[in-house]
Amino acid sequence: MRVNALNANVRNFAISFNPIRNMQATRIAPMQFDTVSFTARDEKLLSADEGMLAAKKLKTSTSGYRAKLGDKFNDKFVYSMTNAVANKIQEEGQLWTVVAGDTRKATKKYAPVISEILKDRGITVLTPQLDGAGKDEISPVASPILALITKQYDIPLSVLLTASHNPWDDGGYNFLTDEGAVADDRVVVPLAENLEEITKKGSPRTPSEHSSLYKYIKANNIPVDPYAIYKNYLDETKLVDFENIAKADIDIFYEDFGGTGKYYFPRLLKDNGIEVKGLLSSKTEGPNPSKSNLKNLAQEVTKSKNPLRIGLATDGDSDRFGVVDENGNFISAPDVIMLCAYHLIKNKGMTQGTIVKNHATSSKIDAVAKYFNDMGYDIDVEQTPVGFKYLGGKMIDLEHSDKPVIVAGEESGGLTIRNHIPEKDGFVALSTLLDLVATEKKPLGVILSEINDDLGGDYCTNCINMKFATEEEKNNAVSSFDKYFNGDITQIAGFEIDYDKTYEADKKLRGYKPEGDGTKIYLKNGSSVLIRKSGTEPVMRLYVDAVNENIYDKLSNFLVSRVESMGGTIK
Repeated sequence: MRVNALNANVRNFAISFNPIRNMQATRIAPMQFDTVSFTARDEKLLSADEGMLAAKKLKTSTSGYRAKLGDKFNDKFVYSMTNAVANKIQEEGQLWTVVAGDTRKATKKYAPVISEILKDRGITVLTPQLDGAGKDEISPVASPILALITKQYDIPLSVLLTASHNPWDDGGYNFLTDEGAVADDRVVVPLAENLEEITKKGSPRTPSEHSSLYKYIKANNIPVDPYAIYKNYLDETKLVDFENIAKADIDIFYEDFGGTGKYYFPRLLKDNGIEVKGLLSSKTEGPNPSKSNLKNLAQEVTKSKNPLRIGLATDGDSDRFGVVDENGNFISAPDVIMLCAYHLIKNKGMTQGTIVKNHATSSKIDAVAKYFNDMGYDIDVEQTPVGFKYLGGKMIDLEHSDKPVIVAGEESGGLTIRNHIPEKDGFVALSTLLDLVATEKKPLGVILSEINDDLGGDYCTNCINMKFATEEEKNNAVSSFDKYFNGDITQIAGFEIDYDKTYEADKKLRGYKPEGDGTKIYLKNGSSVLIRKSGTEPVMRLYVDAVNENIYDKLSNFLVSRVESMGGTIK
């Protein structure tokens, strides 16, 4: 689906980009021509060494570039990165983009700066504006909504400013493609190379014999209402059965943490006839819907006397979700993914298709697929490296196959569903859970308990973060686990390693990411452990996925003790 005729006109304007003819376009403000010199701005560039480090960080990140505002996220980085973006947009020849992001200080500071730099480089910038916003005001935009806008406007590359669930004093510089997905290596690597080249040469653009002929067009922003686009899209696609939810009389409590969700989710529910009983905006170090940060939400939920009550939350940019059930119990991300898959398969008729997860996500997802396949359904499970760009890419690959994606989700709290954008969407995830509760007419905790009984397992999954004093200590600790993968040791905590499954899974994973993605070891009892290192801090992540609590305790205690002996401490 694409936008209406108005938006098609805007798109045609940008593609043809004939400045003189388009000065007369009735729906676009007249252009004024202005020759721009970059000489005065060159001093803001990163040094060559700084540029190389920033480029390396960008290449290895699962989603864009994040750093502390005023430290590694500063004027020099933003100016250098934005000119790298401008170079790529100019190379593609489609001279327009959209710039938007979350509610944090870094976004508010740099979104206007980035827009002006891009306009100076002759690129038209679409500025999302919520209805009622002031002239030229850049409104907070949830990441899934910006992804949808990028897809609907056929924008090759959009700038998304968010540090997601990170601490509030972080800034984030991310990229979206015209498929509505987080940019993968095909886009990010050339951007990183542009960044290196710019900072190495000390100039935003390469001088040439034609440089004196450049005329840069300074365009007024074209307003785009992000809420209207998103609501119209959901109305047309019927992606969520809001009518069913409205009839169910569920007591809904919502925590936005002061992020973008506050501008969209309650309004979306209200406009569909759904009442929100309680709105929270708790102050936390970062807008992360983790178990520890949802205590206020859990307390509010348990005050309700309605059996159908639930607590919902989104992170800073609304791509991740948090959920507490009717008893205030935190529902893990793998359980949410499983619940959504269960609902779409059982209640929405998606009896054939694929569930996509990353390899840090619980094998409980595989158990759900097996449960339905034993009943005659046809459900595959695909596993990718960590990073939603891989899940989104798989979703795009399978879109026109006989087994399109039913749910794509990851353990860190993000998912999307069939017929939607290949990017995480907290609003759709939460709405799908509400539709499940409305359809089953049971509290979410009861539904989860019944599913677990059907699966016949008591899966325990957790990620334990181990912090080190230095990067060297972290790297040495991670490398020490290679012997478990190489066959030198046959057991972990007394449980036998399944090397056939371990090697087969690793081979498939390297089809996505040749250098691999940590060390994942499968055990013959159905459990697994994954050792990964953070790319941004001296932290090792230990993912333990066990078929029951007893095995989980033994595995986690063994791994933590081993890492502590090498200088690591639980973060």
